[in-house]
Order: sequence, then C-alpha cells, then structure tokens
Amino acid sequence: MIKKVIITLIAGLMITLAGIAQPPGPGQFDPEEMVKRQTEQMVEDLSLNDDQTKKVEAINRKYGEKTREMFQSAQGNFEGMREKMETIREEKNGELKAVLTEDQYNKYIEIEKKRMEERRNRWREGGQQGQSNGRRGGQRGNGE
Repeated sequence: MIKKVIITLIAGLMITLAGIAQPPGPGQFDPEEMVKRQTEQMVEDLSLNDDQTKKVEAINRKYGEKTREMFQSAQGNFEGMREKMETIREEKNGELKAVLTEDQYNKYIEIEKKRMEERRNRWREGGQQGQSNGRRGGQRGNGE
C-alpha cells in the first residue's frame, strides 16, 4: 500500500514538473501571472501603498522563482522539499516584515494561516472522496 502511495505521489510530481517545463498555454500555470495575482490580493487585503506594492511584487517574484526551482530539482525527495518550502516561507516572511507595517504583517500572517488550513482541508476532503485516487487522506480511517 505504501508503495502505491509513493508511486502515485511521484507520478503526480512528474506530471506537475512536466507542466511547469512547458510554456504556459490557456489554463496552464504562468509564474508571472501568479506573482501578479498574489500581489494584487495582498494590495487588496493589506491596503498596500505604491512603494509597498513594488517591493512586495519583487519579493513575490523572487520567492516564486525559488519555489519553482525547488520543485524542479526535488527529484522525489518530498521530506526535503517540505523542509525547503518552510525555509523559503520563513525567508519570504522576514522580507515582507521589513516592508509591511506591524498591523499589515500580522494581518498577512493570519490570512496565510487561514489559506494553509483551507488547502489542508481541501486536500483531506479530496483524499477522502475516493480510496483509489492515491492521496494519503483517502486511506485514513478505513482500516487500510
């Protein structure tokens, strides 16, 4: 059973990496578009001024690139990837803290916590809908 999960995770990662390696087409991931959306959302959520917006956009671009490079070089090391993601997140938060006011930063951290919890919940819900979808969440509580 564990082999199935690992093989499925590796296959999913390979598909993701193949999609990243291709130029974005309609409906595909575009890193620059992601930076733009992320920055626009932060402008809206945190009421950033023009100077903050420029700095936040540069930070989002920098760490978006770092994340993309990490995924491309992961080679199936999921535990190491998780640790690297946490390091990247901490570095980004440190840079954002220098740009944002204390109130903005605290609001940003709260919003990020909520988003992470929503992603976890979606993953769990998606994994529990069917046992054959290869997600770990699908095997919880069913005795396998």
